[in-house]
Amino acid sequence: MPDVSNLVTIALTWRTGDRSIRELFEAAGPDLDDAEALRRAIHDALVADPLLPPAWQTYSYDKRSSPSPYLDGPEAGFYDGGRHDVVVYDDPVDACADFICRESAWVLRRERIAI
Repeated sequence: MPDVSNLVTIALTWRTGDRSIRELFEAAGPDLDDAEALRRAIHDALVADPLLPPAWQTYSYDKRSSPSPYLDGPEAGFYDGGRHDVVVYDDPVDACADFICRESAWVLRRERIAI
């Protein structure tokens, strides 16, 4: 399973340092070539630390850029003048894991992915 320990904590630390959000994602080094394994690893890390999903929700709400992935409770998608590629989950942790994958692909590669 991929090591996502640096990735999942970005939402807790991104405003406290002198590194850009892109530099933080680059340092975390998520394996975007296996999005499903990445999503599962992120999900497990989010379940293990209940402070992380609310931090990612705040991160998403604080973003002021468009186009961009978004997280809104149990919903993850892509905002580009409207909501696209929307998935609504029964469990908000699943939505958060989806969002982190989408955000990683967008920040690092400017790719829109849907899990």
